[in-house]
Amino acid sequence: MLLSSRSSPPKPLKITGSETTSYLSVKHLIPRTPIPSPSLPSILPRHGKKPPKLNSRKIVRALLWLSFLILAWYIVAFGRRQSRRLSELTFLTSLGKTYEIVEAPELPDHATPISLTDHRGRSYWTISIPEKLTFPLPHADYADVCSQVEDVARHVAGSNWRDRDHEDYYHSEPDYIDVDQAQDQHFLPHSASSLASLDHRPICEKSLTYVLDAADAGLGATLMGLFLSYSLAEHEDRTFFIDDAHFPYGDFSTFFTSKPSPDCRPPPASHRVPCPHQAKHLVISAATTSWVFGESFHQHFSKRDIFDMARHGYEALFHITQPDASYIEERLSKLRNQSRSLEQQHDAPLLETAETGLVGVHIRRGDRHPFTYAYSYGYIPLEVYVQTATKLIGQSSQWMLVLASDDPEMYERVAERGDGLPNIVKAQAKISLASKRKLDSGLGWEGGFFKDLFWGLGLPDHVARVLAERMGSPKPIKVRPSHGGEVDYYVEDKERNDYGGEDGVFPRRRESGVLGDGTARDDDDGDAHASVRENTDLDLDLDFDRDHRTHPSKEALELRQFLARAYLLDLAVLANTDKVVCAVSSHTCRLLAVMLGWERAFDRGDWNNVDGNYDWQAVDF
Repeated sequence: MLLSSRSSPPKPLKITGSETTSYLSVKHLIPRTPIPSPSLPSILPRHGKKPPKLNSRKIVRALLWLSFLILAWYIVAFGRRQSRRLSELTFLTSLGKTYEIVEAPELPDHATPISLTDHRGRSYWTISIPEKLTFPLPHADYADVCSQVEDVARHVAGSNWRDRDHEDYYHSEPDYIDVDQAQDQHFLPHSASSLASLDHRPICEKSLTYVLDAADAGLGATLMGLFLSYSLAEHEDRTFFIDDAHFPYGDFSTFFTSKPSPDCRPPPASHRVPCPHQAKHLVISAATTSWVFGESFHQHFSKRDIFDMARHGYEALFHITQPDASYIEERLSKLRNQSRSLEQQHDAPLLETAETGLVGVHIRRGDRHPFTYAYSYGYIPLEVYVQTATKLIGQSSQWMLVLASDDPEMYERVAERGDGLPNIVKAQAKISLASKRKLDSGLGWEGGFFKDLFWGLGLPDHVARVLAERMGSPKPIKVRPSHGGEVDYYVEDKERNDYGGEDGVFPRRRESGVLGDGTARDDDDGDAHASVRENTDLDLDLDFDRDHRTHPSKEALELRQFLARAYLLDLAVLANTDKVVCAVSSHTCRLLAVMLGWERAFDRGDWNNVDGNYDWQAVDF
């Protein structure tokens, strides 16, 4: 029997440190987690065995999925960034005859200047030309872009805008960025044509493209703009290109031999813009000459500088193709020989004191009117031309008057009124305009060159009627049917002048109830003819929606080319005469001064203007 000195039995130990008192028991010594089973594999590898290799296939698959996710995230983020930028895009939209600046979340589907804002809030403007539009654009689009540039530039500049009326020609717009810069900053999409091209030549750093388009039906203003553009490109160290895709007279190489062939290729179509002038790749056409060769151009360059630029372009580009070039040489040689034969008809004492030579006279009629206010709604009287020519040559009969005009009746009228000018001859007789009296019909070129008459050349009647109703194109030329239901548009003009001039022939168009397929040829005698092959298959051209001004039918193109060749022949012969009489309001008269040269035209006074006291100027602005 055991005895204890304590009055109470022993108690278990207490665990303190918490609000609730608990006693230490055997349960506290038992682990809460079960003891690992001896049947499970050990965490550590057994001695002498390598760890298992990782599955390379799974790693590759995981990396591919990771790359795909990163790429998808980048695309989504880029799209959000682009949409954020384009949400701040503004451009001009046409509302009838006015323009309004609007905001849009995407680029417009037409060529227009646009303003853009970068991530820092800085605003810029550039020219947006969609990739789907082919080069060149219609001339009206180029004119619209240039007319909208100032409004968009003022919108971007805000309070920093200054009036540009008196700015220098080479003033640089601080807020303008070129198309390539806008593409690099992801404002504009990159051009697909710049990424891949069959032409391995490098893209030109700077370029100037002169577009021969249908903005002007005449050739005079087009040639002057071409000559100035060539010299301007050389002055600004730009590569020069000529585009004749929309030339209403056909290919440039049909009339001229020299067409520039640079060592570099032109930029993509979206990079070639008409405005502003500081653009890397500039486009000039007859529709934009008032901006490129406007007031600031004439303020920056002197009259002599502009004249020399036109002269330099003329010397580089005005090289007429064969056989017209040979005809010009033969024609001038024949006229010179005829002038010498007149000298031999007079006594020797008169030959010692009298001057002899050729006086070129150009008379413009049609839709071009003089600058002189008294004749601004009509034409300069023929007496003015005759009196000016008489002052130059006096009463000497050794001079020959070489006449060219867009009105075929001028030749006979000048001969009737020029009593003191007995020796009158046409500038060229290879291609002559037909008159009503020669045709004995209601169709002719009386009155001169009119653009509506020109645009109506060769248009089939059914196309002309539909276009007049649906597109506002010029109506067909009035014609009088002849026997057999045929219509004579032109007839051969076999008139031979008094001084051995060649027979002049102008194209004739005939219709026999079906459309004709015109073909042109040059006979062995050098005369130009046009014939029409009857189309028995009745393959009518029903494409009414095409622009017949820039994409004429084959027959219409041949008629236009005859007109162009006749004009160039007249121009080349007159430029090689000893003195020239013309009206400065005519672009042909201004070209003749350039072709004579500064010394002959102004220093020696061989170029004589009959249109008041107006001075020579290259273009109207």
